[in-house]
Amino acid sequence: MTWHRTASQWLRLPAERLWDVLERVERWPEWNPSVGFAAVEGPAREGAAGRYVPSHRLLGPLHRRTAPSFRVSAFEPGRRISLQQPQPGGSQLIEWTLEERDGGTLFTQRVTLDGPLSQQFGLTAGEPIVRDFAAQCARLFRLASRPGPAGASDGIRTDDGGTAGALTVVAGGTGFLGTLLAADLVCDGRRVALLTRKPQPSPFEQIPWDGRRPGAWCERLGQESELSVVNLAGVSLDMPGTPENLAKLEASRTEPTRALVEASRSWNRPAARWLQQSAVGIYGDSAEEFDERTPPPASAPGLAAVVRGWEAAVDGANARHLTVFRTGVVLAREAALMNRLTAIARLGGGGPLGSGQQWFSWIHAADWVRAARASLGLPTAPGESNVEVPTGVVNATSPHPTQNRELMAHLREYVGVPVGIPAPAGLLRAAASVLRTNPDLALDSVRAVPAVLREAGFTFRYPQLAGAFREMSA
Repeated sequence: MTWHRTASQWLRLPAERLWDVLERVERWPEWNPSVGFAAVEGPAREGAAGRYVPSHRLLGPLHRRTAPSFRVSAFEPGRRISLQQPQPGGSQLIEWTLEERDGGTLFTQRVTLDGPLSQQFGLTAGEPIVRDFAAQCARLFRLASRPGPAGASDGIRTDDGGTAGALTVVAGGTGFLGTLLAADLVCDGRRVALLTRKPQPSPFEQIPWDGRRPGAWCERLGQESELSVVNLAGVSLDMPGTPENLAKLEASRTEPTRALVEASRSWNRPAARWLQQSAVGIYGDSAEEFDERTPPPASAPGLAAVVRGWEAAVDGANARHLTVFRTGVVLAREAALMNRLTAIARLGGGGPLGSGQQWFSWIHAADWVRAARASLGLPTAPGESNVEVPTGVVNATSPHPTQNRELMAHLREYVGVPVGIPAPAGLLRAAASVLRTNPDLALDSVRAVPAVLREAGFTFRYPQLAGAFREMSA
């Protein structure tokens, strides 16, 4: 049996700059917070021994006392280094490779565990190492680049002809999507800052705000010669749909949006680009197919009403180019929804939910980041052509929404449990009250398609659900 995780990130740096950090294994904790200590005995070379200790307060001391030394099993200067750690009945292999591509370097991390206990050790030893890979890469970029503001390297030229001097500020940037986008921009040599209520250790510059009204942060942003705004602020939709919770959901979105809009009116120049997050839930519960030209129901209750208020709050923003992303469910290995669904499926609850015929609008996280870059006027990815996303509403969804029964079939295959017990709507609503979630997230039918992105020439890497699940299984 094996457990494996592979992830890659392109960084706008030559391979030798990244190698200078990677070959010094003692610097591993500087870019991966899950590692508390690492060292190689003598120079790093094939066959050298070393030790690493997780930073976890319980697993770290246990690993320090019981784990044998790792061995450098491969060492190709400037290209690849592998660390092989013995485990009971098997081993753990951690490999980093560098491949120069498109004026930068593709960094790939592979973690593989084999042996009879590989699945158990994958959860305790493997998962912490691979968790928050995007933020790891942002830290690695900062270490490998010359000192510069907000982690950007001095004088880096961008492939759209500009420089790293323009600032992208992200509200709600400590969440899953915010971290992915911020890390991708940092690795592209761009300046990024997060608006946050509670600054904490992070690879990104952080600007304090209360998310409710203009303050010192407003003046700080107004001083930028070129500014783009990304607004992802809002608490998770995954809570019971009581009137109190719906009010909380709307306030957590409209208050930060209104604060940003009010602040923008005081700036000397408009924001160059403004990406406003929204959700396909605005279309309500319907089997009808919706694209951006289809008016959403004006009186749909619940989550649809929350999203209507959210979108209305951005009216009047001082921006030359504003896009409103009606985003579907974002699929990625570390996404909160995947964690919830896989836990249920592993316990045998991976059958169709409700009728199983309700539509599920989704997008892979990598495609969401690429679409977000395009909305900010950037190439979708290194080596890819520019896609000009127009102002206005954009359905950030795969072109192929699927029905719930297909989603659950892929999920069962993903977790390796071939049989799943169906959950009738009544049972699901009863269980949701115990699980403190909103059953409408699973039972409502939303069939949104991305007409604007397709007409703009945007190409999806993961247009089909099967491909998205294959990537998550890598």
